[in-house]
Amino acid sequence: MQNTDLSFILSKYLRERPVFLALVRAKEAWLYQKYLPLKRPVLDLGCGDGFFAQTAFGGADIGLDLENSRIREVQPGIYKKIVTYDGRKTPLPTKYAATVVANSVLEHTENLDEVLGEIYRILKPGGILIAPVMARPWENYLFRAKIYRKWMRKKQQHVNLLSRDEWGQKFEKAGFKLISEIGHINPQMCTWVDLLHYVSLPYLAYYKLTGQWTLWKINPWPTSWFKKLIEKNVDPQIAGGVFYVWQKPA
Repeated sequence: MQNTDLSFILSKYLRERPVFLALVRAKEAWLYQKYLPLKRPVLDLGCGDGFFAQTAFGGADIGLDLENSRIREVQPGIYKKIVTYDGRKTPLPTKYAATVVANSVLEHTENLDEVLGEIYRILKPGGILIAPVMARPWENYLFRAKIYRKWMRKKQQHVNLLSRDEWGQKFEKAGFKLISEIGHINPQMCTWVDLLHYVSLPYLAYYKLTGQWTLWKINPWPTSWFKKLIEKNVDPQIAGGVFYVWQKPA
């Protein structure tokens, strides 16, 4: 059974992942709780190492990602099956999934329209797509120097940093119907996540050396303060990230 408490989820992430990443992923994982249990079969597109899926919704039927990705680090039991693809066409049957999760994936997707078309094909009629994305206002809350924002966009591989309206147009063009949208990354959270990238450098160095994010799996961070920072939602028009839920019409 999943624990739906934000403090619990945040503390788990702070024990096991860099602090800047923990704030964003814990907030996203918390928002998933409203939709549990996810209708199966569940496809986790852009699954990475599977830690998010395990934390947010207890795993999935299929984890799908690029061959040269952290899918190679997936632990047994998170997915029934893991599949790699080329970032365009997937080897999955039409109308396979009742739920597709694409968590903070689509802003990194070079062939966005094609991938959205694939998701639509894979979903059953009436199926749900949960797709939190970073949005254009994210950069408004970073350090103001243009060269820094340009460098961060490249570093974070944000090839689709779209406005809320532009994201909506992309999903609607692919045929999806909007179920819910939440501005889940508020401006203050954006600024702190940006700053905490640099506090997290020891985590990144340790990962490069060992393949593990942390040594002791302890949480030295002020969980209660971070919870207050991240729990507030804002208007999707000004949010640094939007938590979308879409449906393929029946």
